[in-house]
Amino acid sequence: MFGHHFRQPALSLTFRIPVLVAALFLIGLPAAAQLATFDDHDYRSDRPVGIQKLSGPIEIDGRVDEAAWDAIAPMSWYVYGPSYGAESTQETEFRIAYDDEAIYLSCRCWDSEAQSIQATTFKRDAWEANFDQFAVGLDTFNDRENSLLFILSAAGVRTDVAIFDDAQGDAPFNSSWNAFWDGETTITEKGWFAEMRIPLTSLRFNTEENMSTMGLMVYRYIGRNGEHHTYPERPQDWGFWSFAKPSQSQEIVFEGIESSRPVYVTPYILAGHSKAAELNDRETDYDIEKEPQLDVGLDLKVGLTRNLTLDLTANTDFAQVEADDQQVNLTRFSLFFPEQRLFFQERKASFELNFGDSNRLFYTRRIGINDGNMVTLLGGARLVGRVGRWDVGALTMQSAKAGDLPSENFGVLRLRRQVINNQSYAGAIVTSRLDTEGGENIGLGADGIFRLRGDDFLTLAAVHTFDEETETGIDATRVRAHLRRERLEGPVYSFEYNRAGEDYRPDLGFEQREDYSQYGVELGYGQVGVEGGQFKRLEGEAELVTYVSNASGRLQTRELEVELSAVSWTDATVSLETTWMVDVLEEPFDLSDDIEIKKGRYSYVEAEVGFESWTTKAATSQSSVILGSFYGGSRATFSSSPSWNVSKVLALSGTYQFDRITFDDRDLTFNAHTLRFKVETTLNRALSLSSFVQYSSDAELALGNFRLRYNPREGNDLYLVFNEGLNLNRFDRTPVPPFVNARTLVMKYSYTFVR
Repeated sequence: MFGHHFRQPALSLTFRIPVLVAALFLIGLPAAAQLATFDDHDYRSDRPVGIQKLSGPIEIDGRVDEAAWDAIAPMSWYVYGPSYGAESTQETEFRIAYDDEAIYLSCRCWDSEAQSIQATTFKRDAWEANFDQFAVGLDTFNDRENSLLFILSAAGVRTDVAIFDDAQGDAPFNSSWNAFWDGETTITEKGWFAEMRIPLTSLRFNTEENMSTMGLMVYRYIGRNGEHHTYPERPQDWGFWSFAKPSQSQEIVFEGIESSRPVYVTPYILAGHSKAAELNDRETDYDIEKEPQLDVGLDLKVGLTRNLTLDLTANTDFAQVEADDQQVNLTRFSLFFPEQRLFFQERKASFELNFGDSNRLFYTRRIGINDGNMVTLLGGARLVGRVGRWDVGALTMQSAKAGDLPSENFGVLRLRRQVINNQSYAGAIVTSRLDTEGGENIGLGADGIFRLRGDDFLTLAAVHTFDEETETGIDATRVRAHLRRERLEGPVYSFEYNRAGEDYRPDLGFEQREDYSQYGVELGYGQVGVEGGQFKRLEGEAELVTYVSNASGRLQTRELEVELSAVSWTDATVSLETTWMVDVLEEPFDLSDDIEIKKGRYSYVEAEVGFESWTTKAATSQSSVILGSFYGGSRATFSSSPSWNVSKVLALSGTYQFDRITFDDRDLTFNAHTLRFKVETTLNRALSLSSFVQYSSDAELALGNFRLRYNPREGNDLYLVFNEGLNLNRFDRTPVPPFVNARTLVMKYSYTFVR
């Protein structure tokens, strides 16, 4: 029972000539007459599908009871998981239609066990495996690389996600992207029912000869058993994110719609008070600095053309953003923190040029953040969209002077387009960081992702930087070549080369190492289970990575990792990873105030066992244990991250990590406890309260972040935020800091006007 089934009978000789004549006749018909319908194919069509226009009004109330819906042909669908192609346990009816103002979607999610429907949270933008959901993905430019995913849970919670890079990699999505759209659901004894309305003003798309072609993907997910119904049919060949790949979408066509150019004006007002303890110039005591806050600012979003959007911001503020997660750093490299500020999230993939791991030419946290502290942003602009076949991204931001830090301008221009085939792309990028005291740093790069054949891809990238403090020869260049097979089942491989010269300075980027060459080889094999088998998926891989100094060729680091993992049919995962490491330190680094790792050559081995519980339940957990040697000592690390959706109203989550490093020869021990605990109360879809408390014994700091949010509709937000930092073990320091390190209370209100 996979939905709707249609089979084309074989043609007899009697009908061949009339069919040939008909085919020749169709060639002469306009394109609209050659479009497929949802009635004439199973699961996927080789021809674009023409979307029906609504024949009557639709009220977005989650009932799906209008006659206009019954006049729309439903889509066929396929069981994507947990076992690909298995018999479905429930029936589903997907429909899509449109009028001159919006695209409409509905889902009749029939359920013979309606009492078991999982509607576990009211939290906006929640996207988890433990609740029932219905989603549509629209590849609005039909570029087969990017799509916009609109998700509606059985509880009526809206989530919007931007998918990029054809859903390749571990996290190929941006869940901070938001759009204006509506969705409602109802739950009855027969199942649950959903309706969506996506205004055309919220989308950017091309129209040629009165026709707009997009890519379409829809799914229904049943939380209690992980059952996944999808249209169009697509295999699981590329791993977890196979269900979201834009390249596997069905081409659809809308006739007679135009992308409008709305203007969104969002002013904000912010009021509050803060105090902070600052060490005085003589470093003999702490001064308490108190500061009232009263600010206004403005964001403006303008559709310049049907494909280009301009964002302008003045006196940009991010008071409502959560604090970064506290982390313990056991390496000599800088920690990478993800971007959380909304302004930098929209279409962020348009600006990226990555070199693997966290290394990248453009890192938005270089803008408006200095040594972990916020710097005032006077304003800026961002332009994103498409010009012809080119994806375009341009951004400029101006920061204010802050202490000894001069006022700076940050800029980036990114161009990218499809080449060779529909899964190959090439582009160029320019970054700049200029300050008012004459400082100048420019990055100029080009890159491409090329599908060679099947699932074999080649990534090439090269960047040259110009900085007044370094030479601009070949050693100011960064290059990457990465050949790989992206597939879940069967043999996989990866060969990678990276080189960063000693004069390479990406001042607007993130780079863990300097002046090195890296060689990487990875071989693996994956096996997908069949229904009734013991495992859903088995994977094994071995990776050897070597880093050497460019000039001398001396070894910096060599790392061999062997990992085995097994995934059960309830999506519980067990993994075992063993790492053999050789690390040559040319400079010492501090593990803590009392422990220094001396320079020298170190060899050590560590093993990690990881477990992730079933993700379809209201309570889940991820845990791991690491044991092994560590720079002449021994290491033991335990971490666990449980979460529990107690009800729609209450969710609890947290992380505890304990690190213990011992050096018996020096009689030294390093112990670090890191604790994060979050309580989220979502009284309804508009009102929520979150409490986020962190403790780090390594930093000797406790942080609290409390946020009340009232969001009655998209674009109308009221935040009340309280932050506090406490100094722990303060009597061990000289001078003794105050107990309260910093405290802030802020109210921020913003309202969006649409014209």
